[in-house]
Amino acid sequence: MTSPVGTLSGTRIGAYLVEGKLGKGGMGDVYRAVDERSGRMVALKVLGETRAQSEALLARFEREWRVLRDVVHPNVVTLLDWPHDQRKTTYFVMELLEGQTLDARLDGGVALDLPVFFETMVQIGDGLVAVHGAGIVHRDVKPENIFLTSGDPPVAKLLDFGLARVQKSQITGAGTLVGTPSYVAPEQITGDAVDARADIYSFGLVMYRALTGHHPFANDDQVTTLGHQLLSPPPPPSWLREEIAPQLEALILRMLRKKPEDRPRSMVEVVATLHLLAHGDIDDNEGARASNPPDDRYGPLNPLAESLVKRTLSRKGFKTE
Repeated sequence: MTSPVGTLSGTRIGAYLVEGKLGKGGMGDVYRAVDERSGRMVALKVLGETRAQSEALLARFEREWRVLRDVVHPNVVTLLDWPHDQRKTTYFVMELLEGQTLDARLDGGVALDLPVFFETMVQIGDGLVAVHGAGIVHRDVKPENIFLTSGDPPVAKLLDFGLARVQKSQITGAGTLVGTPSYVAPEQITGDAVDARADIYSFGLVMYRALTGHHPFANDDQVTTLGHQLLSPPPPPSWLREEIAPQLEALILRMLRKKPEDRPRSMVEVVATLHLLAHGDIDDNEGARASNPPDDRYGPLNPLAESLVKRTLSRKGFKTE
């Protein structure tokens, strides 16, 4: 008899005894389980029977474990097993991580100390280099999908490839906004072609928040958030944290350019620059400070801009409430 996904605790899936629910990912529920063959604790991601009946969801779920199988890197969560249970509950198995997400670490407007910032961002950058090198775009790079292990020193891991896309794949339908609104690149909002530079933009937002404790376009209204992503230049990070070096600020602002061609060419370039900045190997004259911050940077869109954003989303088939 098949157990509903919500009541899997205490049941067996293949060789794994489920102990409890850890959380919910982009394409399934994640459980703590024990591999009864080895005694190893693992994380089990499960796509329940109802979801598995959708060919599109099943294709995405299978694509996620295939991505993890193809990308083996210390800063990407490790895939351990990918069988299909006889009860038709599709699942795969990952390493069990102890620690917290970057989102939890930054909760309440906390910013990372600079040494921790550089160490964490270089590690995630290295992970993204490996992902992009395999021809994959993550499409949902955000603090919730970055995990900091509890080891000493902690290791940063990129998680949740439920929205990842092999660059030649056509699974995403027209008019589908893929990603988290506050961390998507402008081209994801407009439905234009997406490549690795979309991840660079999203990673720039992660770096901005980790460095300042704040998101540059924070707003409770989704349309306003998307509108600022499309139209508004981000406030320079140094307006929120004066000690930020001009060169680091310049890198982040380049990553947040609206046009993909204006961003760094690759994550390799981003990581190389971070390494140089971490060791003070970039000319102090590189980069320049912006002038005084405007008073309404985080405010609502003006009516004309809001109308433009809604028309853009509507034209692409997106729904706005």
